[in-house]
Amino acid sequence: MLCPSYAAPVPLSLFRAAAHKQGMSIDSKPRQPKGIPVGGQYAAYAHAEPGTSLDVARHRQAMAQRRELFRANGFVPAATLQAVNSPTTTERREEWWNRNFVAAEYGTGGKNYPQMPDDNTPSMHTGQAMSGHRRTHRMNYGNKDIQLRMPSATAIRRFSQDNGNPTFDVPVSVSLKGGAPVQGWVRVTKTGPHTWETTTLGGKGDAGDQVSEAVAAVLESRRVTMALARVPDLLKARKEREAAKGAALTPVSSSWIDEVGFDENTNTMATRIGDKLYGHKVSKQFFEAVKTSERPGQVFNKLVRAHQRAAVVQCGKCRHFTSALVSHTCPSGHKAESGIGLAHVERARKRAESVAAANSHGINPVTNVAPAPTPVNTAPSRFAQPVPVKKTGLPAPRKPESEKGPAALAAHLKSTDTAGF
Repeated sequence: MLCPSYAAPVPLSLFRAAAHKQGMSIDSKPRQPKGIPVGGQYAAYAHAEPGTSLDVARHRQAMAQRRELFRANGFVPAATLQAVNSPTTTERREEWWNRNFVAAEYGTGGKNYPQMPDDNTPSMHTGQAMSGHRRTHRMNYGNKDIQLRMPSATAIRRFSQDNGNPTFDVPVSVSLKGGAPVQGWVRVTKTGPHTWETTTLGGKGDAGDQVSEAVAAVLESRRVTMALARVPDLLKARKEREAAKGAALTPVSSSWIDEVGFDENTNTMATRIGDKLYGHKVSKQFFEAVKTSERPGQVFNKLVRAHQRAAVVQCGKCRHFTSALVSHTCPSGHKAESGIGLAHVERARKRAESVAAANSHGINPVTNVAPAPTPVNTAPSRFAQPVPVKKTGLPAPRKPESEKGPAALAAHLKSTDTAGF
């Protein structure tokens, strides 16, 4: 017998049927508020931006790692950091400069490459740079594959000319097609009236090559706003630039071969015999086999001689060789540290340490260490068959001579003592 005060629950199916009969909706999906043109219509659920929390965590972790490097007062290598915004916008200027200061390279003992300063303007009026002057003017350059923001080409050229064309570092923010925007530095050197050597710091591979070539294309162009539009394939342009530099020749211990060299940009091996230079299209593996062999001539006859010939020429000035189809440019490379701009670099380092600490409060840097592999029993069973040796056609590598003495003993102890002190 039920208690009089107890009411049995109404089945959900009966409630829905009654609500439907009276024209009511029981859908829990949120509606637009009343009083707006679309009031009463269903509204979209609000979701957190995907990946936002993870990006913030990664950024703070990167800042913590930089913070510890600054506190160690040693050499700080350049890094690539998440950008504050897209290279196509001019907003958040101070954050843009501050983040690049954190990403910059800092040497020790007064050995620093100068940085493109944040106050390089002709008039040096009062402004918001670290020195209290106006900030360096920045520009956006781009094409369908890359968007680049950096100090204007005019400012970079002026800084180079005013200081005797030294090697210096330029801050950039970059967005490659299909990738998130990042910030970092490119090392630049003016090597001729209209030529520049550029190297991306803190980044390697195709992305680094694209950024380096983009900066070079802007600095070398007479119409900088159209510079990247005229270079549809930055990787191809970079490869052609490197191929024009050629490759060096290395002496080998042979009775008739004097020098060998290999150009990775054209996959061409050069062999100098007496006063003649011969070129062949071979893989780098074959070149290394000749170069490291105790009998280079024998290996050359076996692996290289029968391959396709390639016309090569050697520069009398830099002694590099190139394909005869390539217009040669002697490699200049970057110069040593010039000692200029040290006061600015010191200010930038202090600002960088402060910014890194403020953006990583309470975060301990984590070093990614690969887990130890699971031990595997490699002992052969009594039924195991010998593994056949695959013949590659290459000669057996030269066996290194065994070291003796205290150095060898120290190396042995180091390799066997994994626990340390």
